[in-house]
Amino acid sequence: MKKYLFLTILVPVILSCKYINFSRDKVVAQVGKNTLLESDIRELIPEGTAPEDSARMVGQYINNWAVKHLLLKKAEEELSKSEKDVEQELEDYKNSLLVYRYENLYVESHLDTTITEDECREYYEKHSSNFTANNTIVKARVIKISRNSPNLAAIKNMYKANGIEEIDELERLCYNAADKYDNFDNNWVDISAVAALVPYDIQSCERAANNSLSIETSDSLYNYFVYFVDKILPGQIPPFDYYKPLIKETILIKRKQELINELERNLLKEALENNILKTNINK
Repeated sequence: MKKYLFLTILVPVILSCKYINFSRDKVVAQVGKNTLLESDIRELIPEGTAPEDSARMVGQYINNWAVKHLLLKKAEEELSKSEKDVEQELEDYKNSLLVYRYENLYVESHLDTTITEDECREYYEKHSSNFTANNTIVKARVIKISRNSPNLAAIKNMYKANGIEEIDELERLCYNAADKYDNFDNNWVDISAVAALVPYDIQSCERAANNSLSIETSDSLYNYFVYFVDKILPGQIPPFDYYKPLIKETILIKRKQELINELERNLLKEALENNILKTNINK
């Protein structure tokens, strides 16, 4: 309730200004010893912003600033001495951040980012049983064309083309006449990528893909044609090409972790050899 009252008191003061004038640097809000100056919020207002929008933006910023300091003030007043002692937590966070940054620096300077086709394929063959599709995976082409287009009938007759010459002719026509043509660069994609381009939800699109090789639908402005060149149903294993980007990322993550492990081993070995690290463990 106190927070609500504070907000309702402060905003009308800001909104009562006809324009925001930053010609002098003065205090616009204060909580205890903390002050907010005009210069602190000057950059908030993009050039050309309407006066009422400027007032709203400044008012919101001031309220957010004030609430933060009021909460901090309450915390200082009501938390016990032990609850306010955050020195160890800050030190732990600082140390973790420094270690994280150094590990990243070490990894970046030592990481081999070259991943061959053979490495990816070997990983895929070794772990292919883990690559079961949850959704339908497809190779597809999607065409969106105005319902008033003079080329609508031609595209409807051609969108299921399979021969190279027929596909080339279809694509030339689509590039000139269709509002949207996408074959996803002939790559395998999740069915959700197709659903995003037609007036179907993912489940409806998946049902259509599972039961047919094509979709024909429309809305008030456009006709949509989808042809599934190939598909992998849920529960089946998608082809290597579909998982290749993920496999590359997985291999990189594994290499990064191996580098960090190597770094830790080398640090321990060097520290023991140079008598920096001393242990008192009976062997």
